[in-house]
Amino acid sequence: MTRRLAALGAAAVILTVGAAPFLANAADHLDAPSLGSLSAGSLQGDRDINDVYVFDGANAGKTVLAMTVSPAAGLLGPLAFGTNVRYTLHVDNTGDNVADVNYVARFAAVGSGPDRKQTVRLTRNGTQIASGATGNTVPVSTGGKLFAGLRSDPFFFDLLGFRGSLGLGPNTNTLCDADPTDFFKTLNTLAIIVEVPDAALGRHIGVWATTEQWINGAWVGRDQMGRPAINTVFNHTAADKEQFNVTPPSQQATVDGGKFRTNVEDTLLALSALDSEGPYLPGEAAALASVLIPDVLTYDTSTHAVGPLNGRRLTDDVIDVELNITTGGDPLGLFPERDATGGVPSDCVGPHNDYQSSWPYLGIPH
Repeated sequence: MTRRLAALGAAAVILTVGAAPFLANAADHLDAPSLGSLSAGSLQGDRDINDVYVFDGANAGKTVLAMTVSPAAGLLGPLAFGTNVRYTLHVDNTGDNVADVNYVARFAAVGSGPDRKQTVRLTRNGTQIASGATGNTVPVSTGGKLFAGLRSDPFFFDLLGFRGSLGLGPNTNTLCDADPTDFFKTLNTLAIIVEVPDAALGRHIGVWATTEQWINGAWVGRDQMGRPAINTVFNHTAADKEQFNVTPPSQQATVDGGKFRTNVEDTLLALSALDSEGPYLPGEAAALASVLIPDVLTYDTSTHAVGPLNGRRLTDDVIDVELNITTGGDPLGLFPERDATGGVPSDCVGPHNDYQSSWPYLGIPH
């Protein structure tokens, strides 16, 4: 374990000269350089996507789609959704990585009352299906319900320990030390949660989220996310990160000669090569890249979500999977001859204890 952490730290230094540190900003919290940073704060956090989830609801025959925005809401990020921002949950049900269903949330200005609520309107493929106030459960006219508002951030990761392991500070804590700390356990986020009948989505679906900002009379893409940490981990320059956030999934595998898949392959080969116990072969890195790009969460709505390749639940330990993948393991089960836990297996931090077993699933704000 010590040798693998050292290899990971060395690889991070090699790969992040002049760029954002490898995994230093967590899943997709603050992944877009133009939206903010840990040092500067989340300057435009209301359009900065943290995470995307898709899983089976508490009631049979329902699927939950959720996106969180505004990292560390109330500390770094704002406590209100943007009024000039379009928040979209995209669903592809034909396998071409082009959205067939779009749930779009828009928000009015914060009210003057003591509860500081906003009006939220939800459309499905351009038709309004819900309207109500943030912080409330809002019925969806086509079946289901909507919640938009402040919640406990469900993401979990020993961010300070990881930064310490890489020599990035601000302290000397390391992963799996005597007192691993979940950096996100006491933080809040803004969440948009939609629960709808499976039939409204299709069976085999791909899900991702985008935010767009109204600028000079047009909607301009600002952030995009499907699976956790793809942009954060595999794209190392600010230009690539920004381009990835505005490239539709249907184009991510081919744009600029396939640069995003190349970025994934190069990262996997560089990191795993520093661990003598499990370097990837070029063919293996290419196979993994073809799974991770396009960046879409895949899910079979007739099943119980079990990540990392069939939906994403609040409890799924995506950082452990990411650490394992990037350091030579095979948690996706793609290579029978490879050790499923051959890489760095864990950051020793597990799910929060405030998730709710029923609607709206994310914990109450701190």
